[in-house]
Amino acid sequence: MNSERWQSCTEIFHRAVRQPARERAAILERSCQGDEPLRRRVELLLRSHDNSGDFIASPAFAVAPALLAADPESLIGQYLGAYRVDAIAGVGGMGVVYRACDERLGRQVALKLLPPAVAPNEAELVRLQSEARIASALNHPNIVTIHEIGQVDSTHYVATEFVEGITLRERLNDGAIMPNEAIEIARQVASALAVAHRAGIVHRDIKPENIILRPDGYVKVLDFGIAAAGLPGPTELGRIIGTTRYMSPEQARGETVDARSDLWSLGVVLYEMRAGRVPFEGKTPTSVIADILQANPLPLKERALQRVVGKCLRKKPAQRYQSADEILAALRPLVSEPPAHRA
Repeated sequence: MNSERWQSCTEIFHRAVRQPARERAAILERSCQGDEPLRRRVELLLRSHDNSGDFIASPAFAVAPALLAADPESLIGQYLGAYRVDAIAGVGGMGVVYRACDERLGRQVALKLLPPAVAPNEAELVRLQSEARIASALNHPNIVTIHEIGQVDSTHYVATEFVEGITLRERLNDGAIMPNEAIEIARQVASALAVAHRAGIVHRDIKPENIILRPDGYVKVLDFGIAAAGLPGPTELGRIIGTTRYMSPEQARGETVDARSDLWSLGVVLYEMRAGRVPFEGKTPTSVIADILQANPLPLKERALQRVVGKCLRKKPAQRYQSADEILAALRPLVSEPPAHRA
């Protein structure tokens, strides 16, 4: 994509992204004037933005050159190894996600292509494959199964179980979630974390984009064992603010993290489900991190639920819940708790 074309694409993106989703189609119709390739590429950036949950520093622009250098739809109907690419399923910080068919086993999969900007180097790929092998052995109804991490020519991909449903981010676009539903979602995520943590797997990127809500009520957590491949390093925290807002203090400082960091992130997600906003906000990545390190968010209306969230969001890991099983025990009695009234 030449510079003039890229400028047109970004101008239309910024024009549309600040408008409600229902008004974007009319904006694209007027702005693209029948240029379908241009419209598809703007829509791709919008989908990436919507998955990030933030327009300040959208993942779209972290991976935009790789996403837009060629039309992602050109892969549809093509083969990547044994996988026939059928459709674009989504876009996120790790790149384009396709719905594909594994023709060896005749099953649908989600095929994530890592763009060169975030594809791991050789040493990182070895670590990624090792951790993903452990994660692929996890057998739990709330964990999306990893089938394979592979490479065809210079393209790195991750093949996982394909899950029908919407992300928690899409659900949150409709506003705050009622207490019982929020507790049930958090309970299922905590159940997945408990199993993974016992196997020595720390997710590192628990956020609404990595949580899928199936129509039958099951919650599925994505990217165990592979989430770190899409994360910025300690010197690049500004690259993906959508992830930064869910980072624990120790992760934001670039320190080694353990299972208790995931429990912090779950607390952030639970807070957001009830409040309709994240607990730590800011106009820049630096101000978000400062909030994480120093600020205490306004409490939730439900007293008992606030006690759970408050313990998840203690700045020092030793003061939080020490395991996902402890969170499960704390959430169990909270269903149908009436909200407290404020003056």
